[in-house]
Amino acid sequence: MLDDLDPVVPLPETIYGFCRFLLNEHRRVFAWLFLLGFLVAGADAMVAVFIGKLVGLVGQSDRQVAWDAQWPTLLGLLMVIGVIRPILIWLDLYWRNARLIPGVTTRMRWISHWYVIRQRWGFFQGQSPGQLAHWVMQTPGAIREVAESALRAVWYLGMYGLTSLVLLANADWRLMLPLIVWLVVYVLLLQYFVPKMRALANHNAEQYSHLLSELSDIYGNVLAVRLFGIAATSDERIRTRLRAHEQSQANQMGAVTGLIASLTWLNTFLLVVTAIIGGWLWLHGMVAAAAVAMALPLVWQIAGTGGWVAFEVAGIYQNLGEIRQGMSVIAASNPDLQDPHSDKLQVTHGEIEFESVSFGYPDGAPVLDNFSLRIAPGEKLGIVGRSGAGKSTLMALLLRLVEPDKGRILIDGQDISQFDAGSVREQMAVVTQDVSLFHRSLRENLLCGAGDAREEQLLEALRQADAEHFVAALGNGDPLQGLDTNAGERGSRLSGGQRQRITLARAWLRRAHILILDEATSALDSETEREVLTQVDTLREGMTVISIAHRLSALRGMDRILVMDAGRILESGSHAELLARDGLYGRLWRHQSVRQHSQDSPKEHQLSTSSIETLNRTDT
Repeated sequence: MLDDLDPVVPLPETIYGFCRFLLNEHRRVFAWLFLLGFLVAGADAMVAVFIGKLVGLVGQSDRQVAWDAQWPTLLGLLMVIGVIRPILIWLDLYWRNARLIPGVTTRMRWISHWYVIRQRWGFFQGQSPGQLAHWVMQTPGAIREVAESALRAVWYLGMYGLTSLVLLANADWRLMLPLIVWLVVYVLLLQYFVPKMRALANHNAEQYSHLLSELSDIYGNVLAVRLFGIAATSDERIRTRLRAHEQSQANQMGAVTGLIASLTWLNTFLLVVTAIIGGWLWLHGMVAAAAVAMALPLVWQIAGTGGWVAFEVAGIYQNLGEIRQGMSVIAASNPDLQDPHSDKLQVTHGEIEFESVSFGYPDGAPVLDNFSLRIAPGEKLGIVGRSGAGKSTLMALLLRLVEPDKGRILIDGQDISQFDAGSVREQMAVVTQDVSLFHRSLRENLLCGAGDAREEQLLEALRQADAEHFVAALGNGDPLQGLDTNAGERGSRLSGGQRQRITLARAWLRRAHILILDEATSALDSETEREVLTQVDTLREGMTVISIAHRLSALRGMDRILVMDAGRILESGSHAELLARDGLYGRLWRHQSVRQHSQDSPKEHQLSTSSIETLNRTDT
């Protein structure tokens, strides 16, 4: 049921096509509900027929003759009402509650997640994780509710109304006139109130979302609220949002009240006029009492069902609005769909080459233009440069998080665009500046690097990353017990340095041919950085290494260092060579050395944007 999907089929971008795609494989469930809705409506109508027959029987003067003539019909109706109808209702509830709600909804949520997680990296840069999770969970539920409401309410009322019209017309065509008028006015009321209720419901949902966002923002920044003494301002912002939500909710409930009041008058008209016409026809001998007794419960059932259906229709329109919003996330037009039959990249040496690569983000200027670079197998390459120089873009291109506009990227002479993206990333171990861990145990976080790692390998990875001591402290002196500690939301239970050590240990477990360090020691103080870099030297033996750093001390041991700016290589050479040239790198090194102070700080030796801009101006 939760198997993989065809990864080369994009989701439709129209609301009808989108809903049909998600519901298509559940045709059997909806076929049963379609049939059962028709049968239940017919069985419910038989209740009124039974009442009419029974009243007609009671009114007969010769009871025995009437009983002898009517008992087979009454017995058949009793079988329908007392046996068949409960079975049909049970089957309808079974297919709806046991098959449609859990099974169909779960499958649609799986499909939604499957496509969202395969969106391109840039897609996630502009999305809130909470909102993504919300739409993955809510959109399938909204689609299921639309389909369910259409079958359960609209289809039921249509079938019951049609059956009632046939029964009333069979008794006397004049008995069905009030029902026809009721249906016409009912449709007009829906046309007036439903769009209004939908707009008000959307506005209320929007105000609720603003309120929730405001509360989350304040709770998430409660320290700033207290430190800056802005509690009163925060209270006023919440008060404003609450009042706006209160007003929008009052407007929505006002429309609901108007619909209920209108339906109450309309239903009263239906019942009273049907009774008047039925009584007049009976008084003039045109219909039997049984026909009037049948007509009244028929129209009463329709009147009661009409209010329910009206709210179901309003719910359908409201859910369609949610589906439209969810589609913008789930059915985004640029998913990173991979052909399952693509070849898997195999790396034996770790040679990397950027061959005339050009790249620019859709909403910005080009980052790289005809950029070329060769990294020899086993070479340790350091890259420095200010923000926007193109350093992280190089890594994103190499990891196939984004695709080049022109040119090729080769690993061991193989164009990585021709291989499965997952297999390309499997050949690399990555430690990034944005150190975030899963809300799981440390053990599970480490096993992301190698799912089949044994306990002794986990312990060795901790030693290599200088993480064994703090993990052991979490487990009362036992590192294996400490590995069962939950890392917290995005690793919140650990310090920045501890999180970074865990990611280094995870990279060590990967034992890939290529190691990428993107500010891998940025959260560490200088002393700890030196200790970890010593361990990194062991980790990177035999690997091709690309290390991005603002702190130049982290790059001293590199075979080659590139100084980049605006997507170009300004300088290239070893640490000693670059110092000897006394160019930009040399001045940066001296600048950071002067700024060093006796008390270590996680931010010492940082290569700030302002400092490099100043040095660039000096260089020119």
